[in-house]
Amino acid sequence: MFGPDLYATLALAASILAPALQPRTDWVGDIVFIKKSQTTVGQMEPDGTFTPTGSSRSIQYVVTREEKAHVQVVQEGKRVWVAKDDVVRIKDAVDYFTKMLDQEPDNDQWFAFRGWARFRQGKTDEALKDYAEAIRLSPRAASWYGNRGLIYVETKKLDEAIADFTTAIDLTGNEIGYRHRGMAYSRKKDFAKAAEDYAKAVELNPDSALNQNQLAWTLATVPDAKVRDGKRALEAAKKACELTDHKNGGYLDTLAAAYAELGEFDKAVQWQEKALQVGDIPVKDQDGARK
Repeated sequence: MFGPDLYATLALAASILAPALQPRTDWVGDIVFIKKSQTTVGQMEPDGTFTPTGSSRSIQYVVTREEKAHVQVVQEGKRVWVAKDDVVRIKDAVDYFTKMLDQEPDNDQWFAFRGWARFRQGKTDEALKDYAEAIRLSPRAASWYGNRGLIYVETKKLDEAIADFTTAIDLTGNEIGYRHRGMAYSRKKDFAKAAEDYAKAVELNPDSALNQNQLAWTLATVPDAKVRDGKRALEAAKKACELTDHKNGGYLDTLAAAYAELGEFDKAVQWQEKALQVGDIPVKDQDGARK
């Protein structure tokens, strides 16, 4: 999962909504980074025991809940738990990955992880230097091109972002590269190309709620009438909601938008109210740095 053909997930594109935070604690609302690849994630049982269900797919997460030795985060639209001992908080992340580089100075992963931490701390130039070094050490690591592309998106260097995402696609043909490039095209207001890339991401992985939601939101809301397609938007939005058991308010909001595009305003209001009940808070582009 954490090979050079993947990237990771954090908060970045406009159309995805992240779950509402619980009452703030020392951890809730904080950004955390995984300490190593293949970090175990899982679910907390009613009796407080932790049941592993898979591995992390992201470098960075936002904490939504805290429970003793574990924190809850969102991974591709779904809530999962991870041990506190397996993550490092953003304020300590750069120092942590620098120490790892002191031990393994030619490890491209540590450059990439530190680069993302620096980016999240607002040190964009230093972040790009770290990614340049990660790519020099591992020039076929699609993940690093994808992550650097996300930095370019946020710094409004969209042509550079598209070039990096295209390289990632050329290296792996991975769905994530198409989804990220679709985001960049959307930022450029090239909505036709954005929709095309999102559709390709769905084709490659139809069981990704994130892919389905990005496609649905684009087809339901973009200002270009030639791109909007309410019927396809509704189909994708329903799938995204089904994949997340109708527990992601952002995806419910997309479903409401799809119904509105079709002129079914009663259903649009119904699902918008449901989204508000779930209590999710909009954040920009919940899609990001992979490893």
